[in-house]
Amino acid sequence: MEKMDREMDEALEMKLQALQAGDDETGDGQVDLRDLKHQLDRVEAQLALQDKQNRRLLRNQKRNLILAVALVAALCVLIAVLMVQFRTAYHTVLDTCNQVNELAGTLQDSLNTLDSAELDAMMQTLPGIADKLSKIDVDALNSVMQKLPSALDTLTAMQEQINTISNFFGNLGTVFRS
Repeated sequence: MEKMDREMDEALEMKLQALQAGDDETGDGQVDLRDLKHQLDRVEAQLALQDKQNRRLLRNQKRNLILAVALVAALCVLIAVLMVQFRTAYHTVLDTCNQVNELAGTLQDSLNTLDSAELDAMMQTLPGIADKLSKIDVDALNSVMQKLPSALDTLTAMQEQINTISNFFGNLGTVFRS
């Protein structure tokens, strides 16, 4: 047991000497006030360096936080705009579906009022109508449709002239009757 105590004391003594040798900043073999001053200067320099690093780290974290907040705000605005657009599109689709359902209901009511014989007759004439429509010259029809307003204007002018002439002859007839 004494041997173990002695070995522990020697290990402790060696450790203490190693620590004191490391604390000897000036290299004169003693730990004195000058050594403590050097250690204090070294610790202050390390703290200044750490302070500078901490300030830089805090500045970077603050900048990253501001960027993250701006990004989240932009995403929130984008999501809000998309939600409004989706809601508008959804309501438009619902309105269109309701209109289609109303048209389908009207068509179904119309078909329900038809007699099945009438419906069969209409279905039998449909291919003939389709054949006649396929034979129509679309260019000629477009030409007629373009000339139709001027023809209607001419017809209206002629109707006014006929009315004027008939009024004139009607008035002339009353003169001879009296």
